[in-house]
Parts: sequence; C-alpha cells; structure tokens
Amino acid sequence: MTIDVGIVGLASFYGPAYAERAAARPDVTVAGVVPGDATGEQLAALGRPTPDAFAAAYDCPVYDDLDELLSDDAVDGVVVASRTTRRAADAARVLRADRPVLTAKPPAATAEGARRIAAAAAEADVPAVTTSPARFDDAVMGLAHRVRTGAVGDVLRVHASIRHDRVPEAGIEANAEHGPQEAGAAYAMAFYTADALLWLIDAVPQRVYAEYANLNTPHSVHPDLGTATVRFEDGTLGTMTMTYATDCREPLGNWEFEAVGTDGTIRTRHEGYEGIHWHSNAAGRRTELFGRTQSPILDEQFAAFLETVRNGVESGAAKLSPDQAVEVMELCEAWERAAATRTVETVSN
Repeated sequence: MTIDVGIVGLASFYGPAYAERAAARPDVTVAGVVPGDATGEQLAALGRPTPDAFAAAYDCPVYDDLDELLSDDAVDGVVVASRTTRRAADAARVLRADRPVLTAKPPAATAEGARRIAAAAAEADVPAVTTSPARFDDAVMGLAHRVRTGAVGDVLRVHASIRHDRVPEAGIEANAEHGPQEAGAAYAMAFYTADALLWLIDAVPQRVYAEYANLNTPHSVHPDLGTATVRFEDGTLGTMTMTYATDCREPLGNWEFEAVGTDGTIRTRHEGYEGIHWHSNAAGRRTELFGRTQSPILDEQFAAFLETVRNGVESGAAKLSPDQAVEVMELCEAWERAAATRTVETVSN
C-alpha cells in the first residue's frame, strides 16, 4: 500500500524534514504542499525550500490553502508544520476531513490548542500524533523501560535537560515556532523536558516553581534559558532545564535524562555514548552500560505515524497521543506562568 502524505508549512524545520523522509521510502509519496504565508525570501533566510523548489524536488502540486490539499482524495495523511498560532486549527481541520495528522512540535501555541486537537481526534476517531523525538531514541527508550519496570526502585527524582543551538536571527520573523507571535522556546524546546517528566514519573504534576531568561538571543522575544522544579502528587520531584543559548550541540548532545530511585540511578544523554545504570543489590554495587546506537529518531517517528495511517488505529494509540500532548503543554504553560509571576503555579489537570 502506497501512502500519499500532504505537507502543510515550509517555515518549520519539520515540514521539509518529513517530506525528505517520505521521499526516501518506496511506499510513500509527497502528495502536495501548502507552503504557508512565508515569502520565498523569508524561507530562503530560514534555510527552507521555496514552494517552487519543493514542488520540483518532490514532483508535487503546490496548494494555496489546506482545503485544496484535502480535496484530493488520494491524500492519506497530513504533516502539519504550519506556524504554531494556527497549527491547532490546521490539525483539527485535517482530522475533521478524516485524515490522520502528524503535527510538528509543539502541537499548538497553547494548551487550549492542544485540547482542540485532542477533541477533534476523539470526535473523528482519527489518529493525531505529535512529534516527540526523544521517545524514539534507543537509549532513552531503554532508560524509560528500566524505570517503568522498577529497575531503580521507587522513583524519587527525575531530571530532564534540553540543549540546542540558538535561534538564528535570519528569517526569525517568519519562523514557524520562534517568530515574535509564535510559541517560542518555552514550548518548542521545553516540550522535550515536560514530556520526559510525564513519561518517567507515574504521578500527576501538582505545582511548579520556575525561571526563564533571555541572555544570549536579543533578536528573539522568547527565552533562551529556563529552569523549573515540579512537585508531583506522590511527592516525587522533577527538575527541568532548557538551554537555547549555545551553538555547540556536539559533543554535548540535545538532551540528558536522569532518574534517581530508592534502589539506583539511571541516566542517558543524546550523544555518541551509552546509557549508564548504577545500582546496588544483594551482590553489591555495580554499573551497567546499555544502548547506544545513534537512533534515526525522526525516521522512527515518521514510520510510527505511517503505521497508524496504514492500519487505521484508534485515535489515541500512537505516541505522542493527543491527550498526552495536552498534558505536556499544560506543564509547559505552568512553567511559563511560574516564571512570569515568580510564584508557585498549580498545574492544570
């Protein structure tokens, strides 16, 4: 079965990135693109393809709007990477047209937008998947499996850190995630860390204290540094850091996760090393290494989405599910509110 995938939005990294992955597969074609409202000059400044270049590369039509794309009955699923302030509306429109959707990260500019997607997915009973790359990293998956099967005992604390290159100044006014009116790093980057805490801690987040700052990207209105502490209802503590102010991703990697439990500690980071699990048992203390192959994380994310399209699975079956995405966005919002008010904020749930 050949799957025809539509692409919405070229001003995000994810639209062109998923198109490349579609074209690399013999069972997938790029059915068409809705470029969005960024000009060719703005797209070039962002390092993204212009509509004409995209159409030539993938031998596909360019559509003026989403309804035109959805009028093509051959379109089986849609990648929505439009600007964050309209991403939820576009995703909901795709779902109402009975097509599965894979959104870029974050799924919307607000938690309310994520809730709109979840409601549309539930009503249509169509899969809505949000990109969450860390969940497809082999060492992170190994860490999560070990934590959730009791390898560190009862979880006491989880730390999640995300590091990334600074947002470039060139083309920033049209950047789908980081433009002046868009969600910014408090959602596009903090999404990683909030998702990690909710994935690894089996309890409901209760309150958050946090800080944000912009110290190294004066051309952006969004923060480039952040830290937060999350108290969960069972007493577990989570900590999150977001660093968007360095251009030296390697060898530091993108993310680092650590879980501390009553019977051990386990950590991994997104770089060319293995996961490390220290623990003690009746035989004494020992250190166990596991992982690491450099997982093709977006390839795996896209393949998981294609599986939902191919098999017609229920709306909440694929990761990151729409309900999970809502919880992540709610934690991101609590972080942002706590940083703005300098107070402890309650997490919506």
